[in-house]
Amino acid sequence: MDRITEIVGLFFAAVMVTAVGFEISRRRKKLHEIYDVLDSETKHIAIELEQMVEDGTLKPFTEDSLA
Repeated sequence: MDRITEIVGLFFAAVMVTAVGFEISRRRKKLHEIYDVLDSETKHIAIELEQMVEDGTLKPFTEDSLA
């Protein structure tokens, strides 16, 4: 009986480890989709805009600039 209890416990532990692995993978993929919105073709545009802000050619967006 103790052997069956060990096997059932190990089975559920393996299921839990697998579920945690899938959840981590799912959240990682979701964050990757949210924060990797620029592809390699448009990254140079973002870099150029950041440089223009640093040079003072453009002003960064603020809530006050909406008014």
